[in-house]
Amino acid sequence: MEKDLEKEKRNEEVVVDNTDYIAAIEELKKNSVSKDQYDALAAREKKLLEAVVNGQEISTSKQESLEPRLEYYKKYKENKFSNDLDYWTNMVNLRKATIKEYGADPCVTGNYGLTPDGGRIEPSYGEAETIQEQFDIIEGFIDEAKGNPLVFETLMQSAMPRK
Repeated sequence: MEKDLEKEKRNEEVVVDNTDYIAAIEELKKNSVSKDQYDALAAREKKLLEAVVNGQEISTSKQESLEPRLEYYKKYKENKFSNDLDYWTNMVNLRKATIKEYGADPCVTGNYGLTPDGGRIEPSYGEAETIQEQFDIIEGFIDEAKGNPLVFETLMQSAMPRK
């Protein structure tokens, strides 16, 4: 009788673990940053904290570099362009400034390349190259137009596919 009770007890203690460890590890990797990135950010934050504690001036060089992107974005939102040349010149500059600031092409990934949970959006195969080629063509038209909106419109129309 005691042997039966011991056997039952052992059977009850066995718990089936259905955890998918590989999926859990992949999820952790996706939502984590590398140790180098973490250390760099921690060092930067420590330096800022020491500057505040010691009453030192904090460099605003990062804020100054944001101004061009914000200026281009403001023009884009106001949408007060007198012609297509002004619009596309602003769009090219806004794209370049956004890539410089965020490290991601907003025309490819949207949302500055970030997901709501802070992950990165990766472009699909060939997407980034295709958009870069299109912007290279538009930049070439802007340079070739030399400030003349009519020449720019003609160049843009000549590049449009015909049906």
